[in-house]
Amino acid sequence: MARRFGPEESIGLSGGSLVSPESLRYQQIADSLCAQRKPNEAVPYMLKAMEDEHNVDIFITCAFVQQNLAESLEMLHDGKLRGERSLKSKYGWNAFQDGGPLVGKFHDVMNTRPYMRVLQAIVRLAFESKKYQKAIDTIIEMFRLNPMDPMQQHKWLPTLLCRKNRYLDALYFCQVFIDIFVSRLRVSDLPPGGGTQFLPPRRDLYTVEEQEHLDLYESTILYSAALATFRLSGDCEESQMYIKAAVKANPHVMLRILRRSERPKFLNSNARPRNSPEDAQDYLWLSQDLWMERDVWDWVNANPDAQQAVKKRCARPQCGKEETKPGEFQQCSGCRVISYCSVQCQKEAWTQHKPDCTSEQEIKAVRKAIAKGKPLSASNKIPVFAAEISGAGVIGYDPAPLIMTPEQEREEAERQRKKKEKKKEMNKKKEERRKAKKREQKEIGQIKADDEAEATDDLDELQNSMAAVSIDPKSNS
Repeated sequence: MARRFGPEESIGLSGGSLVSPESLRYQQIADSLCAQRKPNEAVPYMLKAMEDEHNVDIFITCAFVQQNLAESLEMLHDGKLRGERSLKSKYGWNAFQDGGPLVGKFHDVMNTRPYMRVLQAIVRLAFESKKYQKAIDTIIEMFRLNPMDPMQQHKWLPTLLCRKNRYLDALYFCQVFIDIFVSRLRVSDLPPGGGTQFLPPRRDLYTVEEQEHLDLYESTILYSAALATFRLSGDCEESQMYIKAAVKANPHVMLRILRRSERPKFLNSNARPRNSPEDAQDYLWLSQDLWMERDVWDWVNANPDAQQAVKKRCARPQCGKEETKPGEFQQCSGCRVISYCSVQCQKEAWTQHKPDCTSEQEIKAVRKAIAKGKPLSASNKIPVFAAEISGAGVIGYDPAPLIMTPEQEREEAERQRKKKEKKKEMNKKKEERRKAKKREQKEIGQIKADDEAEATDDLDELQNSMAAVSIDPKSNS
């Protein structure tokens, strides 16, 4: 679903002042029904919302309830055409031309955001359809319209370029954004298209001082740079530099790679800090198969920086035992931040860890509520602030202005209670299946043992009977 927050919501959803309140109301009903997994009931409201020629976001809602990816992409293409017509009617025939009133300023103008969301949705569905070139072309167009990349497509483009064996282009693109981070390049000097003109990349190392801070940058770019460099030059100083920074920035990515974990089945829609487990999930959804190719996996598996970065220590201060292999220790199921070498260490450290664990869970709950547009609990004490950069400058706003009413609090508590009961019941059934399987294996083992014992007895009996009837050769002499 298309999500809208902050100033965009305060001046009107789905294209600011261009869309009628009636169309917006129908779309909100359709979005709500789709969120409840009732797409058939949402269809009439979608059709009503579509009657407004300026409503572009409704095509995103429609696209994600189609029968197949081809139909979804066709729906988004129609939404793209509508967005172009709508913006041209407002800003002129040259709105999409270089030098026009909007090119280079998209997203700063609120009315352009639904159009950019449609392009973002096209990228995702083109990727899922394995139409990588279409996804690449769409991202390049997004950068032409706004080089500042407000839709975070710079995290996707390098992986897509690697899928098309365009490793030089992927490396150049990554270097543009890394150069901005280490202050080699000013944002105001960003090249046209935000780095999508794809010049030859540099083949040198960042300075020692720059390398000391690389692990603070976005791991998705660092991992992509490492992969592209390895494909170009193998295990060299340059690829080692990028992979060292990448695994320090986000070891969650490398841990899943080295453990040969299953590729994530979906993107994570939750709000998150930089280089979080959620970032790792999204990056691996895009690229895990590229890292599991034999030569790439062997490279990182033999890399000492990669191995050391993913090995954890037991979080109980008095223990400090280190893993002998990646993923050996179990994470705390509450915060999923720290790990323990044993259940005993976890129990002994709980009193000390409990405040941090509870706080981390509360923060995650707030992020999740904001991302889903849900009201916060009245008991929430975590301050939440946000800012938006647009044509009007920097605008501060409350991303979670709604607080649950007492009735909503009770409903949420009841929902959580039922959720816990359901999880408990599922775990109980899982344990029963495990015990049943263990009993079955034990019975099969006992039957096998009885069969072997019976066979042994039969063999002994046969040998004894043969001995009884055997003839002594000396008796015939």
